[in-house]
Amino acid sequence: MTTATVVGAGIAGLTVAVGLHRAGWSVQVLEQEQTVRASGTAVLLQRTAVNGLESLGLGPGIDARAIPLTGLQLRTRGGLPISPSRPPSGAVLIERADLAGLLRDSLPEPALVLGHPLVAGDLASACADAALVVGADGVHSTLRGALFGRAYRATATGTTVWRGTAEVTTAGLTEYWGQRRRFGISGRPSGGTNWYATATATVPPARRMSGQEESEELQRLFGHWDGAVAATVASIGEGSVLRHDIHHLARRLPRYQLGNVALIGDAAHAMTPDLGRGANEAILDALSLVGNLEAHDRVDRALAAYDRSRRRVTQLTAAASLAVHTLIHCAPGQTIPTTPGDHARPRSDA
Repeated sequence: MTTATVVGAGIAGLTVAVGLHRAGWSVQVLEQEQTVRASGTAVLLQRTAVNGLESLGLGPGIDARAIPLTGLQLRTRGGLPISPSRPPSGAVLIERADLAGLLRDSLPEPALVLGHPLVAGDLASACADAALVVGADGVHSTLRGALFGRAYRATATGTTVWRGTAEVTTAGLTEYWGQRRRFGISGRPSGGTNWYATATATVPPARRMSGQEESEELQRLFGHWDGAVAATVASIGEGSVLRHDIHHLARRLPRYQLGNVALIGDAAHAMTPDLGRGANEAILDALSLVGNLEAHDRVDRALAAYDRSRRRVTQLTAAASLAVHTLIHCAPGQTIPTTPGDHARPRSDA
């Protein structure tokens, strides 16, 4: 039986592991955390990603846990519509924990090895021991660094994102745009509301804020917006807020494979969250990789075909997402940083 090592047990890593397992591979998933992390709020899955997960046998589980996206609209911070309410056909919302659970439960228990990071120095032996190594280790990918060097580290955009849930009622997904700020509200499969917010970073990345400080900051930034936003912010409880700074891969990778190693998901094309495509592209990466491995009799040919099928489209998607991010969050004459450690800065020709 052909063996594969998958590094990372996020959505990308679990999806490719399930696909490989169903295709008859012996799969081992190495995850540095002691548990499969499923923090975050609902994931918006487009029809193509849903179809792909259904091909892995997850259709009944998704039907039981997801809700259809009934509306998608942009509004000003005061509530005036920017766009009509037109949801993508066949799109659904599913809790990240539910999706991760469905994927995890589709693998044999011994396949998942928790608390086992793969450091750069272990890559050579991993490549020798397995026919295929898949780097699905996220935005700060160790494997990406080992293959392509420090020039391809993820870069901070200078923007913070907050996420959470609230006990208010809503339907569909509505995103409110203000001056270099954004607030999104969507229905939640288990009831209540998912929300997210982005704004120019106001505190150093290393500083940890208390739950009360997070709530006060959100109230200061968004509490005076449209009634739906203000009501959501008012209902946010202390300790229920997830916050992190947004990073992206500013320098495009020249390829998504090298030798018998393939990169998928954020490890290959970490993008800003502005188009909501991160999880979808990770799932499509995984399905493309598995499909090409089934279609070719040699791993190197399969990985080259995977690279041809996914690199251009995902890099274009990342560029489009960054353009939206710049539109929302940059003042005239500013650009998003392209070098790790930079801050948003004026254009040289401004």
